Amino acid sequence: MKTLRLFNPDSEPFSDLLLFDGAAREEISSVLECSRVCRADPGEVVLAADTANATVYVVLQGTLRVDLALAEAGDAAHLGRGECVGELSVIDGSLTSTSVRAVDECDLLALQGSDILTLADRSHAVARNLLRILTRRLRGTNALLREEANQSETLRVRSMTDALTGLNNRGWFDDTLRRMVARANRGDAQFALLIADVDHFKTFNDNWGHLVGDRVLQQVAEALRASLRPTDFAARYGGEEFALLLPGVSAGESAARAAGRVCRAVSETVMLPERGADSPRVTVSIGGAVLQPGEGAEALFQRADQLLYRAKHEGRNRAVC
Repeated sequence: MKTLRLFNPDSEPFSDLLLFDGAAREEISSVLECSRVCRADPGEVVLAADTANATVYVVLQGTLRVDLALAEAGDAAHLGRGECVGELSVIDGSLTSTSVRAVDECDLLALQGSDILTLADRSHAVARNLLRILTRRLRGTNALLREEANQSETLRVRSMTDALTGLNNRGWFDDTLRRMVARANRGDAQFALLIADVDHFKTFNDNWGHLVGDRVLQQVAEALRASLRPTDFAARYGGEEFALLLPGVSAGESAARAAGRVCRAVSETVMLPERGADSPRVTVSIGGAVLQPGEGAEALFQRADQLLYRAKHEGRNRAVC
């Protein structure tokens, strides 16, 4: 940036500059008249990120672009006449947190850090305005942090959710199954695992198309939710296969009753979309197993999977536990 002149508080207006709002001329003019007015060309960097800085720049003319450090790439704030940048790094002596560049030709009042402190000492209005500016910066940062946290939570939920059915996905299931097995083997409550597979699902896709097949999977997922207890978990394991975790179920008879309830819920409520009452029934076969003492997650899954194949072999639309 090039220096144009020294600021002249007698001939140049400054009452609309945020930092000097309400300040008496006699309190601040001696500092202002020794301060430089600089010009930044379009695109020129006024403050670079992660650098030492000893100057507060007040916009007299033009627009500055401030890249928002916590926001998505490309997001920025724009500052016009009266607003300032650089005050945080000047006051706390830290490196700048973001970059600032001129959008168009900008005239800037450059105030050194020592001048800022002198102005705050001499004028209560300047001290008050400085606090307002810092508070606004803090609120803006907090808002960005909240937005970032919300985005992170949204991404976390999406990473654990099956996009088609809205159930938990396989990654979530694998992690949860391992954790539940570890807790159970430390003496916590046992649980049962059910694996449900939609019977003849390939036929639905082949005869009526994948959109109908997708709707079948969505309806099966809805039936699973409706048939489970609030404490149970359902996940789409892959394709037309679903996995259910039933905490507190420690007996095969209880697992069998739960599996039977799921089978009935699917066969009684799920139909091919727009095919009417005469459409082929949608059913599931289920294999279920209760975790045994010292058993691992893989062994439990294999036992339930083997019983699923047995249910298929015995005629489908049934549960074997």
